[in-house]
Amino acid sequence: MGIFQVVYDNIANIARDAWGFMVGLLIIVAMLGGLYYALQGGAGMAFGGSKMAAYAIIGIVGLVVVVLIAFLMLLELGTLLQNNTPNALF
Repeated sequence: MGIFQVVYDNIANIARDAWGFMVGLLIIVAMLGGLYYALQGGAGMAFGGSKMAAYAIIGIVGLVVVVLIAFLMLLELGTLLQNNTPNALF
C-alpha cells in the first residue's frame, strides 16, 4: 500500500460520483428534449402542420444519435484515461 493510496481512493470515489452525475444529467436532458419534440410533433399532427411534425421526427432522431455518440465517447474517454495513467515518479 503506497503513500498515495488514500488520495487515489478519494479521487476515484469523486470520479465515480462525477461519472454517475454526468450520465444522469445526460439522460435527463435527452428525455426533456425528447418530450419537447414529441409535443411539437403531436401539435403539428393535431393542427395539420406536416412540416412541424417532420421537424419533430428529425429532431428526435438527431437527439438519439447525439446521445449514443456521447455515451460512446464518454466510455472511450474513460478507457483512455484509465489506460494512460502515469507511473509514480519514485
